[in-house]
Amino acid sequence: MSVASILEDASAFWIPTPMARALENRIEAWVRCGHTGGLIIGEARLGKTKAVKALQHRLQNRSGQPIQVLYTHYGLRDVETIRAVFAKVARALDFEVQRKTADVLLENIVIRLTDAALANDTRQVVLIVDEAQLLTIDQLNAFAEIYNDLVNVHINCSVFFIANQDQFHSLGKALLRAENRYLRERFFNNFDYFFGIRSEGELKDCLHEYDNLIVSESPPLCATEYFCPALYRQGWRLADIAPLYWRHYRERYGIPLGLTSWGMAQFTRATNLLLMDYLPGCADRTNLAMLEACVVKSLEGAGIAPSLVSLVGNPG
Repeated sequence: MSVASILEDASAFWIPTPMARALENRIEAWVRCGHTGGLIIGEARLGKTKAVKALQHRLQNRSGQPIQVLYTHYGLRDVETIRAVFAKVARALDFEVQRKTADVLLENIVIRLTDAALANDTRQVVLIVDEAQLLTIDQLNAFAEIYNDLVNVHINCSVFFIANQDQFHSLGKALLRAENRYLRERFFNNFDYFFGIRSEGELKDCLHEYDNLIVSESPPLCATEYFCPALYRQGWRLADIAPLYWRHYRERYGIPLGLTSWGMAQFTRATNLLLMDYLPGCADRTNLAMLEACVVKSLEGAGIAPSLVSLVGNPG
């Protein structure tokens, strides 16, 4: 794998962020307090999915024993049944689902989650359900059935749902109905908002992760040193550009577009352009005009402004 591909592989590239650490702390606290579920909600493309996937090998109980985190996600389907939910979860757990009834799929799921929970003395396991806004209220009953069957074999399962805020309203309203109280109290009494970058300090923390990201083992080089050797030798680090970077993002995009935070997809796209394409042409850390031009061009190339608006206009 080339050094550039480490950053350019959008499906695999991930850096720890303050937002991801806050999410980890929140879910860990919920699990240690014995909560059976929760909702993480935020706008699209902020980095929710990668943040929860990073939990898969990090969550522990109070004794420091690992709690296995299993992940599945949903999409729009013509068939919105409980069996479809079981099939999706079973497939995520590496089961064959063809020609299996809902009961058999449920049994497979319970067996796999039970095995995972036995890895710790507290018999805990976590199931993450992404794109939960695409589920119907009836399909949520599938997770209640999984939970109930696990309780019957003395397994403690927490189900955490990840949802896009702009699409969750109808499901949220349905959950507030009296007849759905059992679902609401089991899985949705706890919720937390997930945001992208909201301050210069958070931006600096994210840039600092690039400064620490090792992209070459022989010799060991971090991303900043590899792509910007001249600046690096002068003691410059990518985190140093945070005030300039944040100001241009806010003035050119954040404020005009009414963005509440800077999503990680757009941030990494802009920062990869900045680090790999523009900053290597700057050899003097005191050349502020050059550094500013690099920032502006990188932001322009990241596609932060919704160009489709210029073609079809704002949605009615």
